[in-house]
Amino acid sequence: VIDTKEIADYAGPAIEQAINQIIQITKMENVNERISDVREAVKAHLTDFLKVYGIMLNDLKVLIMPRDERMRELISLQAIGLSPIEALRSYLALRIADKGLVSAPHTAASVPIPIR
Repeated sequence: VIDTKEIADYAGPAIEQAINQIIQITKMENVNERISDVREAVKAHLTDFLKVYGIMLNDLKVLIMPRDERMRELISLQAIGLSPIEALRSYLALRIADKGLVSAPHTAASVPIPIR
């Protein structure tokens, strides 16, 4: 008898390996274009493993999300249409605003801070 924990213990590294084979050679902004390749690679790894236990994998849903919170925020900013440099400026401005510093708008607009 196999339980879900045993499946997860195997599946985690197998899935990560299948994903990394594709993701490591793909530019960050093109990852979603390769999601079907990722899904097929993961499905192939899992299907072979589960077949031994008489489990058939019909469908698979894949969601790829960076572990790093900063990367998730930068990707989200680009997803709403900002260029990479605009996303970075906006991210920095948000972090500066979190600290209560008045220079946040200048950072976002990429303009110098007037000093009098």
